Amino acid sequence: MPAMPEERAGAGRIVYRNALALPHDRPDIFQRLSHWAHRQPDRVLLSEPADDERRSISYGQALARAHALRKRLVSRHGLRKGDCVAMLAPAGIDALVLKLACLAGGFVHTALPPFPFRAGVHDDATRPFLRAANPRLIVAPDNHPAIAGMGAVSVAGLTAALDCTAGGNAEELDASPDDWAAIFFTSGSTGAPKGVPITRGMISSNQTAIATMWPFLTVQPPVLVDWLPWHHVFGGLDNIFKMIWNGGTLHVDATPSAATMDATVRLIGEVSPTMHIAVPLGLRLLLDRLENDAAAANAFTRTLRAIFFAGAGIDAELWRRLAAFRDAHGDFRILSGYGATEAASTICLSPAPLEQPGELGHPLPGHRIALVDVDGRSELRVAGPNVAPCYLIDGERVDLPLDEQGFYCTGDAALLRTRSDGVSIFAFDGRLAEDFKLSSGVKVRTGPLRAGLLAHCAPLLDDIVISGENRERLVALAFPSVAGRAEPNLAAVLAARIDRWNRQNGGSSTAVARFALADAPADRTRGELSDKGQIVQSRYLRNHAEIFEALQAGSGQAPSSA
Repeated sequence: MPAMPEERAGAGRIVYRNALALPHDRPDIFQRLSHWAHRQPDRVLLSEPADDERRSISYGQALARAHALRKRLVSRHGLRKGDCVAMLAPAGIDALVLKLACLAGGFVHTALPPFPFRAGVHDDATRPFLRAANPRLIVAPDNHPAIAGMGAVSVAGLTAALDCTAGGNAEELDASPDDWAAIFFTSGSTGAPKGVPITRGMISSNQTAIATMWPFLTVQPPVLVDWLPWHHVFGGLDNIFKMIWNGGTLHVDATPSAATMDATVRLIGEVSPTMHIAVPLGLRLLLDRLENDAAAANAFTRTLRAIFFAGAGIDAELWRRLAAFRDAHGDFRILSGYGATEAASTICLSPAPLEQPGELGHPLPGHRIALVDVDGRSELRVAGPNVAPCYLIDGERVDLPLDEQGFYCTGDAALLRTRSDGVSIFAFDGRLAEDFKLSSGVKVRTGPLRAGLLAHCAPLLDDIVISGENRERLVALAFPSVAGRAEPNLAAVLAARIDRWNRQNGGSSTAVARFALADAPADRTRGELSDKGQIVQSRYLRNHAEIFEALQAGSGQAPSSA
């Protein structure tokens, strides 16, 4: 595995890059669709649930329908290159065809988050998104309230009876790498949601770089079973375009839950995925099912080449389970990465199978990363062709937070870690925005503290929220895992675990004075849980300030030895 070359960039800054070069040949994503549609027109591009069966669309059909829908959008709705089309439909064939039609016509596609638009009205929840994207057309599922309340167009009416007979001979768009292809929104957990324009060149550089780092994607067309929502850049840009770029197939699955796992396992057995892309929520539920079903586990790993997850988010106990599953059931690789909406999803990828959780990997080919001191921690900053041109806020273009050397400031801390093979990689070190100071002025590094406590209390907790800003001591709210809920004396066991933690980490910035068990999960509808299944600490603290005030006042439980 190659090392990361270093270069001096002035002011004592060391910049790291990938030893692999980014190829100059970076075709447009729509060209990749056309390539596969002519080379393998009958290969399934995407399938989706349909009653008790599944329906699918092939590459040839997708190209023809995209051209036909582009023509309809122009003739019926007067769209021109650069106009924005907003989509409220979930991941599936209709959403795919509209996404591809926008690429064919040079329209800017945005997938709006479903919850703010659930009532289909113009209000304080929806206006920030609409002002940022300024859509010329909104498309929604049949019977969605937005059709009556916002003048949205029915997706069924828009895509019905498309004339696909001339699809293969459609006029090709004169597209530039600088043309905007999509707008995705950041979570908005710390303020108003920000639109991030994604250019066609960002998509091309992202997918070219991924294929360069992970050539196994090009050896055989990848097959992916995926539930990630398409209003996030991970699922709605990276995953679907990774399939199109490499001639693969994406099978849309239901959001994971205990109730959906049987159907997911059946689907996996039918389609034999070659890779699995997941976040902790989905991985945990899948392992709950597969660890107790050897036949299902063997079906899952039969053709599996890699499991990929966002390296910043996995806890030590989930990593242990995943590694044990790999050792027991297959020859697949465990890989991770790191990214942001502002970077077309991806900034770092694993150059080799992981040794431990928290590894972010190497920068993508063609990109540079700098670690810059920010109040005693090293912020990861990135520069390269994947970085977005601006934010969109209130209908205005706003600069990204770039430093004096043009690097995008991610707000995440990282460090260099040396693997057992002697190669250095970047490792996650928490989010700077989650850090806070006690009343003494001592800084609390929330990310590493949460990770340390979760590892110390494994496997009893899924998450823990830490509070204490401008107070004298730390308090915590613990969210039990399945194993924790099965422990009859959970509070007492945790009291003993946290007591041991405190004796080993006795400083005011690490010791937990009081804790309580959460009596309900984080509420996604209130912004407390991301679509990736992770608690948004800042939002949870704001929504439940009274819990943490009560803990500071003496409620809950103090750590104690068993």
